[in-house]
Amino acid sequence: MGLFRFLASADDHMPPEAFANAYLAGMEGIPWRSTNRRTPSENGMSEYVLERSIGESGNLYIPWRIEGHGELMLSTASLMERDSPYHLSLELARGVLNRLRSQLFDWEMAGLVTPDALKEAVATASSTFIEAVIALPDSERVVASANEAIRQSLDAGEALCAEYTRQALAVRHQSSEQLPTLLGCTLSSRELSEGEQDSCAESFNTTAVSFKWRDVEQTAGKHEWDAFDQQIDWCHANGMRVIGGPLLQLDTAHIPDWIYLWEDDFDQIQAYIAQYIRATASRYRGRVHVWHCAARMNVTGAISLNEEQRLRLVVSSVDELRRNDPQAAILLSFDQPWAEYLATNERDLSPLHLADLLVRADLGIAGVGVELNIGYSPGGSFPRTPLEYSRQLDRWSALDLPLVVFLSAPSERSETSNAQRAVGNTENAWTPEGQAELADRLVPLILAKPYVQGIVWNQLADTEQHEFAHGGLLDAQSVAKPALQRLSLIRQQHLT
Repeated sequence: MGLFRFLASADDHMPPEAFANAYLAGMEGIPWRSTNRRTPSENGMSEYVLERSIGESGNLYIPWRIEGHGELMLSTASLMERDSPYHLSLELARGVLNRLRSQLFDWEMAGLVTPDALKEAVATASSTFIEAVIALPDSERVVASANEAIRQSLDAGEALCAEYTRQALAVRHQSSEQLPTLLGCTLSSRELSEGEQDSCAESFNTTAVSFKWRDVEQTAGKHEWDAFDQQIDWCHANGMRVIGGPLLQLDTAHIPDWIYLWEDDFDQIQAYIAQYIRATASRYRGRVHVWHCAARMNVTGAISLNEEQRLRLVVSSVDELRRNDPQAAILLSFDQPWAEYLATNERDLSPLHLADLLVRADLGIAGVGVELNIGYSPGGSFPRTPLEYSRQLDRWSALDLPLVVFLSAPSERSETSNAQRAVGNTENAWTPEGQAELADRLVPLILAKPYVQGIVWNQLADTEQHEFAHGGLLDAQSVAKPALQRLSLIRQQHLT
């Protein structure tokens, strides 16, 4: 039985729900299941214990509150098991600083020219971390210096990502004045209003037409195509690339109510899915450039299926698409790439391992999608540093297929009854400007990756029923948010 013990003070930077969301992971970042418990200790400190069934070195991931950065999921360096407890603030500072220095080294080896100001910022963070180490056993001084080292390292990490983005995009533009990367948004299941048409045409070169099964086939065997016909016609009239789907997504927002009648009959469910995909692909053959065949099959859906059954559905759906539209590219996407859910749920495969299995199956998949639904819980990804987003995408690039990144983040925290996914219970103050700043910082970073061939904002508008609370680029009154303007500017600067 493996035990990790950490000491943290009551006035430390740990949010109230942090330890409940903490998990241990190995070098690949895949969470292990653990039992977390807290026990009071001496001198105003508490001991936090994580217990798991295996015994090997690991990293602790835990939400942490840092001035100027909000609440982020941070990680220690790799730690060995030992009897004495680790000082949590100190180990987080070590982990954040190590990741910063490691990424700086890797990018310098790839040709990054590091400004003197950035070198000085890294040196300052290193000096502050040393102050925290030599302050032991004075916990108060350790906490103060360690958290200051974390803040300085995060500041330097953001500067490093900004510099990498600037230089990498400059290199990409040397071969092409306008990059071929797709930039789009996901449409709802109704006809586009005139204002939505204008917003899309100005800001994007691509649209994702959802073809939600529950909206297409509200009654078994009866298809409603009018809204999707209008969207496809408008896309082609305006020279937009079209991503169609996801066709297979087994959550309540996508599957029709009548399918629950067959919940215990897998073969019948598979047959209905095949019929739906056949009808959709046949109708829009030659008018959809990329079929988004399946999404989120790595997470639990609204229908109780095991991993083998989900895999069988993906394979049969790809085959059905290939038969009915053999010329179109096929994309599979995966949600929650850090797989935080594995810390509490038993699964055989992480998202990346599942993707690798399907890619190796030689199904003819043209690309892989990764969803970054930041700040939503349950079912989203906890906010992280720009360096961590970059590192995660680099992991997925090992599949050696083009990536499409599906992105969303909220513009406010308030509850809404019109959304399927709520904003997570973190201390981050989500605002329209904060959403815009995230898009302004993260989208160019993703665009700088040559293996990324598409970026799709996961929701156009917050009107009517939608998936992500306050996650649209248009608010409930169809008024453009600042994030839409930032994306429009990014397109003007870099894309066709």
